Formats: sequence, structure tokens, C-alpha cells
Amino acid sequence: MQVESQFNGHTGPLRFSAFVPAQSVNHHFSDPAGRREALQLFQANKINKVYLDCLRGGHFPGEEVLITARDFFREHGLEVSAGLTPTRGTGKASTHGRWWLCYTNKKTQEELQQVVRRTARIFDEIIVDDFLCTQCQCNECRTARDEHSWGEYYRDLLVQVAQDCIIAPSKAENPRMRLVIKYPQWYDRFHAFGYDVRQHPTLFDEVWVGTEIRDPRVEYVHQYQAFANYQWLASLSGEKIGGAWFDFINCYPEIYVEQAVQSILAGARELIRFHYQPDLYSPEHPNTSALLKAMPELEKLASLLDGHAPQGIAFYKPPDTDGEDEAYLLDYLGMLGLPMIPCHTFPHNAQAVCLPLHAAVGPDIADNVIALAERGGTIMLTPGFLEKFAHDERILRLAGYANPPVTAADFWTFRFSVQQAPALAESHIHFGANLHPISAEVLASGIHPTGNFPVLTRNKYENGKVLVFNAKTFRYSEGSGRVTVAEPVSLPNLPQKLVDILRAEMLSDFPVNVQVQSRVGVYWYSNLLVLTNFNDQSVEAKVALKPTYTGHAKDAVTQRMLGEWADGQLTFEIPARQFAVISR
Repeated sequence: MQVESQFNGHTGPLRFSAFVPAQSVNHHFSDPAGRREALQLFQANKINKVYLDCLRGGHFPGEEVLITARDFFREHGLEVSAGLTPTRGTGKASTHGRWWLCYTNKKTQEELQQVVRRTARIFDEIIVDDFLCTQCQCNECRTARDEHSWGEYYRDLLVQVAQDCIIAPSKAENPRMRLVIKYPQWYDRFHAFGYDVRQHPTLFDEVWVGTEIRDPRVEYVHQYQAFANYQWLASLSGEKIGGAWFDFINCYPEIYVEQAVQSILAGARELIRFHYQPDLYSPEHPNTSALLKAMPELEKLASLLDGHAPQGIAFYKPPDTDGEDEAYLLDYLGMLGLPMIPCHTFPHNAQAVCLPLHAAVGPDIADNVIALAERGGTIMLTPGFLEKFAHDERILRLAGYANPPVTAADFWTFRFSVQQAPALAESHIHFGANLHPISAEVLASGIHPTGNFPVLTRNKYENGKVLVFNAKTFRYSEGSGRVTVAEPVSLPNLPQKLVDILRAEMLSDFPVNVQVQSRVGVYWYSNLLVLTNFNDQSVEAKVALKPTYTGHAKDAVTQRMLGEWADGQLTFEIPARQFAVISR
């Protein structure tokens, strides 16, 4: 069976909320004119709920300002809750991390408790922004760490801080209190800096997800990461998963709207727009203008997806695992048009599974992989995973590889051979491994002056098949404080011929096949197929569905005529930076 997200998606209408930083609460809401201006802008932006930040950078809005603003917005039909952003300016600063705190320090813990108690006397709900993390390595932290790794120490510490400094004092002050943890978007680095994705979702009442992808040219984060982050945290949080949160930072209009689209496709139905400033929320602001223009289509998309979970290829990433040379690989598989469903437990019943280096943990992993292949599953392995099992003859036989299966390399090429036919990439692509198949069939190779090297292999095993995809992203340096993508990654530049073969192999047992160039996301639901074009030009897509469709095809959201089904296939154009929706 094709794997389905463990989270079925929220139901109900799409809602937008505004987050107002502590400094802005004081600046804009201390007088009636500022509150009236904000109300008008909230109404123009279809804002349903307002979060008033009660701590940020050492700024504490006055109690009178908070109560007055809370009551004013509630009287005008808006829900109002609190925000809490523990950043430098409170307690003791972390030795590393631009905005972070030293949570080992007692002053930090005491001051955080004080703010939490004060906030809990005014509000019934608090959302804790990104900064429940640290990289402090001061003497206090070194002594307290003892024999633990830094990651282990930070996770244990931040669980204790969440319990003792946020949850317990807030509920002691206000038994009605609901506490929400909001995660940033950097899911592949949570474990290194204190986010315990196993325990935090059990402690907090709700889990919110950062989908603030921003401009890939500036921060190197591709759009699919928003979907990936939300879905992975949803697999960990279950019914506690809440809404999504994105911002204006390093955004142009297309990216700003794409943040909302990816959030909706992942299952969010409440979207927080960080942060409120009158100029940012003005309908004349380019990003706000684009979002307001897109809202009817976003609302329709959310309505069509009500209660429908995304389906596709399982991507197994257990908590607290490093990708090494495959950091954030999930993002790039999504950018290649593979409908990925991240999960934190092994997907025993999935029809198609990707096992990156992250997955090469646990005593049962080899047995689970073999059982999945024997059952008839399609499995994609990466060089990192294969290298971890270089001395396991069962895994080598499964993949059709020699020992060693992988050796380090440094290949750059834009020339490929795909099923014996030439294919050119739009630019050079970096490969960090040379693969050594024996019985596996080479489906695609890179062409290099030193000789061709395998990029994609396939091996039949029992009732299933095993692909090895020579994927490389990047690796963080030892002790790096970087949390998001550290450098540009060339993988999305692969030629369409190669991408189409990879997609067709992984989806061979699915009732769908899509042929389209990279940088087009593919999202598969029980009722819809959605394609999002992240390219700056229109692209041609070819879609085949089972059972065979005939007649006219219209976009289910815009009602735009896409074309005619012919011989079971639909060929149509997706405009630049737009999405297309096909009903099943």
C-alpha cells in the first residue's frame, strides 16, 4: 500500500492570525489610534486571531497595555492569546547562537518563570516562539553537561526548563492555561540544539510549525522544506499538531504566497503571519497584496483538502539523527517531484520507502528493510545508508552491490547517460560518492573525464526492488552553529530525463505517474493531485492516472481548462510560481 501521512489534516475554514512582537505591542497599542489602525489592517487581512508577545529581547510590554489591547481586540471579534520569545536581553546570553540564552543559568530560569507567571495571569494561552534552544558552552554548562554530548545535554535541559519554568508556573497561575510550542523550520538540526521532539509534544498542549522558507537564493532553503517540516512534526505530534507560522523576512511576493501554499498542502488550517507592523500589513505591501489576491484560491484549496492526508513515498527519519553528507535530503527529493511523506517510525506497510543515512540506526533496521523488499516494496537507499551496512552481506545482496559498496569521490558534471541516452543538466551537479554495483542495473550514470559513475541503480530482490540514488547535499562542519541549509545544493539541477526515471521507478506501484522537470512539487491525496511550480517560467507536465481518465480536464481550484485526456495521459502547462490541482 502507498503510505499515508499519519496526520489526516485539519478540517474547517482557512484562518489567518497575526503575531505582534513585544516591542510593537508597546509602540503601536499604547494609544487608541494605534489600536484602531491595527484593527482596520487586521480586518483588511482577514485576521481571526492576534498573538501579543509578552517577552522579546528584554522587552516586557506593560500589563496595562496588554490588558487594554487584549480587551479591545476581543470586543471587536478577534481571539487574543499571548506569545513568549525568550531571546537575549533576558537572563544570561548563550556563548553561541546570535539570539539564544544560557538555560543552565539560574537567573535565566528565574526571569523566564517570572514572565510566564505574569503572562498567565492575563491570558489563557501562550505560544512559545522559536527560541527554546541553545548552544551555550560556558563553564556552567560544561560542568552541568558532565559526560553527555552537547546535544543530549541541551535536550534534557530544555525538557526540564519547559516543565519547571514554563508549564508548571503558568498552570499554577492559571489552570485554564494552554501552552503551545512553536518549532522553527530546521528539522534536521533540532536535536543538536535542545529541541526534544519525542518529549516536547507530550508536555505541551499543542505543537506549531515554522514554514518560513524565505528566499532560496539568500538562505538556500527550498520551498518544499515547509511541507517536509510540518509533516515530519505531525508524524511525531499526532493530534496535537496545530497551525503553521511564516514571516516576511527575505521574502518576495511569490515566496510569501508559496509559504502559505506549502503550509496548507501539509495540513495546516491556521496560519500565523509574523510579524505585525502597519507597513507590512498594508494592502499596498507587495507580499501582503499578493497574499490577499491569492486568498480565494488558498481557501478553495484548503476546502478541497479538508480531512485528506497526503500520500506517497515514506521517508524514514528517526528523531535525533544526523544526515552528514545528506543533510535535509528530504527537501531535495521533494524538489525533484517525489511525493514524500516523512515519518519517525519505520514504515513497515509502505509500498515505497526512502532510507537515507538518518535511517541507518537501530538493531532491527536491516531485518526491516529485507522484510519490506520480500513483501514487494520499492526501496530507495542512499550512499550514506549503504556505507553503514558495508559489512552486512544481506544488505549488499539486497542492493546488488560489492564490498565496499561506496567509496568517497568528488565528481562534478552536467553530462549524464540515462538508459543509454544522453541528458544534460542546466548546471554542474556535485556527487560525493562512487557506487560499486555488481548485479544491480545502472539506470543512469554521470559522465566524467575519469570515467562514468553510477547515479541511479536498480536491483530486483524477491518480490520487490531496491534503488540506490547517488544523492549528496552538504555536511555541517564539526561544532557548527548553523541551523538552516549551509550552502547551495546542486541536486535540483538534475536533468528531467533522470528525474522522470527516478520518479517512475519509485511510483511504479502507485496509480499515478508524473513527467515534469525538477523544482515542481508533487502532492498526492485520496481526492486530488497537486503540482506546484517553483520555477520562474512555465513548465509542461504530463500526468497519467489509474483508472484511465477521458474528456476535458479543469483545474479543481481555478476552473482553468488544462486540456484533454488522451490515451490516459494529460499534458498541460503550469504557469510560473503557480500550482495546478487535478481531481481524482
